[in-house]
Amino acid sequence: MGIQILAAILGVIALILLYVSAKTLFSKDWFMKWLRGSFGFFAIALTALCAIVAFNLVHYSTVEEGQVIATLRFSQVDEQEFDVELVGREDKKQLFRINGDQWQLDVRLIKVSAFFDGGLPAYKLDRLSGRFLSLEQENQTQRTAHNLLGEQLVDTWPWFANKKWLNFVQAKYGSATYMPMANGAIYQVRLFHDGLDAAAVNDQAKQALGDW
Repeated sequence: MGIQILAAILGVIALILLYVSAKTLFSKDWFMKWLRGSFGFFAIALTALCAIVAFNLVHYSTVEEGQVIATLRFSQVDEQEFDVELVGREDKKQLFRINGDQWQLDVRLIKVSAFFDGGLPAYKLDRLSGRFLSLEQENQTQRTAHNLLGEQLVDTWPWFANKKWLNFVQAKYGSATYMPMANGAIYQVRLFHDGLDAAAVNDQAKQALGDW
C-alpha cells in the first residue's frame, strides 16, 4: 500500500506544480519577468519528473506475505532447451524459450519507509534467465535472458536502486534460487519479508529437485 500512497502523493504534487507553473508563465505582470519565467520552467521540469516517477511506481504490485507472484510451467523442446509458460498474478501468460539446465527469476523490489508502510515491498517481474551446470558450456554458450519489464519510456529504477542517499525508499533486486528445468515441471515463486522463495508444485518438479 505504501508504494501506491507515494505514487499518489507524487501525482498530486505534479498537478499542483503544473497549475503553479502555468499561472506563472501566463501572468501579465512583467515585474521580475526573468525570475518568474525561470521558476515556471523549473516547475514544469519538476512536474514532469514527479509524473514520470509516479507512473513508474504505480506499475509495481503488492501482495500479502507468502502469496504467489509467478507460476512457471516447463515443456522440453530439445536437450537443454525448454519452453516456459510464465503466469503472473494478473493471470497474464507469457511464453519464453530457455536454454540450459536451471532457471532463475529476478524481481525488482521497492519499499518506502515504515512510516508509510510496514508491509512487504512492492514488486515488478524483471528477468527470466537460464544457466548451464557445466562450467564449459556456461562460458562458451550464450546465456538465455528474457526481459519481463516490457517497453518503458523512462526507467526510473536506477534512481532508487541501492542509493543510500534516499533513505526513505529502499530498492533492490530479489532473485529466486536457481532451480532445475524438467519436462512438465511446475514451480511457484512466492514473496516473503526476507525475499523470494521458489518451490516445486508437481511430481515432475519434485523429481527434478531430487535428482539435482
